Amino acid sequence: MIEALEDSEILPNPFNIGIFINRVEERRGRPIRLVAMSGSHNAPCGLYVKTKDTDFLCYTRSKSPLHQCHIILHELGHLLLDHHDSGWRSEDLHRLLLPDLDPKMIKSVLCRNGYVSPNEDEAETFAELILAPRALTHDFDTMSSTEPPPDIADVIRNIERAWGAQVGGLRD
Repeated sequence: MIEALEDSEILPNPFNIGIFINRVEERRGRPIRLVAMSGSHNAPCGLYVKTKDTDFLCYTRSKSPLHQCHIILHELGHLLLDHHDSGWRSEDLHRLLLPDLDPKMIKSVLCRNGYVSPNEDEAETFAELILAPRALTHDFDTMSSTEPPPDIADVIRNIERAWGAQVGGLRD
């Protein structure tokens, strides 16, 4: 897969996550928006939310730009590897994450530790294969995130609350 990306010139050289995302958007014909979230220990680091028109790749803020890049590449891996069922649809999340639900119940339903599905393992390998040869030779900038529309922002706040994170970490 990585060789095919390099051959198709989707993977920029030198590597730049912003250019890579732009090229993936062009290839897929859908906009991709990055959204920074607050995280907590043992909570998932990333989340892909698919809406009718846009793919939102949510990533946990980290002091390490390399770690943030890894999370985003993992979520991009789901898109490029055609993992159709890996993205949470906003309508499903709204049903699952109503504000009056007990956050402990939500956490027990959604939180995962480790990669138990083949799609998760493939997406993780995808991120590692892109980063491994570039990690020591490139500087990774802090990711810039966008403010999601209100309905997606509500979903993310509920996810943050369910995972025990400081709620409202959407802004840089």
